[in-house]
Amino acid sequence: MTLTDAQIDRYSRQIIVPHVGGRGQEHILAARMLLVGDARDIDTPRAYLAGAGVGTIVTVADESPGRFDLALAIIGTEAARKILNEMFGNRDVQALIVARLDAPGRIAVVPHGHSVDASMLTEVGTRSEAADFIAMLATAEAFKLLAGYDESPSPATIEFDGYATTVRVHL
Repeated sequence: MTLTDAQIDRYSRQIIVPHVGGRGQEHILAARMLLVGDARDIDTPRAYLAGAGVGTIVTVADESPGRFDLALAIIGTEAARKILNEMFGNRDVQALIVARLDAPGRIAVVPHGHSVDASMLTEVGTRSEAADFIAMLATAEAFKLLAGYDESPSPATIEFDGYATTVRVHL
């Protein structure tokens, strides 16, 4: 796929980002992504991903069978957690990003062939004050993976407690 002049103009701010460039934007435009979560929690990530040019964004509500380059699960409610539990392992995805919006906020990056940290699938607690921030950081992680910024990501869990950020890499 070659970017048109209109696409270069539209996505120029992303194309100049190191490690993205034209090739990364081509990957984003061709990507097929599954977005899981409660409507209020996925609206903003969906808008940002659509604005970034993600080719196809499928939500649980309009789900169709097929292969996905990435699944992004935003867990802010017990219902969203249950949906992820039911769906996990039943999708052909290259990577999974799970964002927990309760306290402490957590994001897990789970490459294909790795399992999700069990703490990501436990009952949902009190919503974090930084829930929107956590959802946006998860969206940024999705953008990096779709653009090919990190060709073979390592499994990682990122935790936010409002004052400190901790990254635990699981090997």
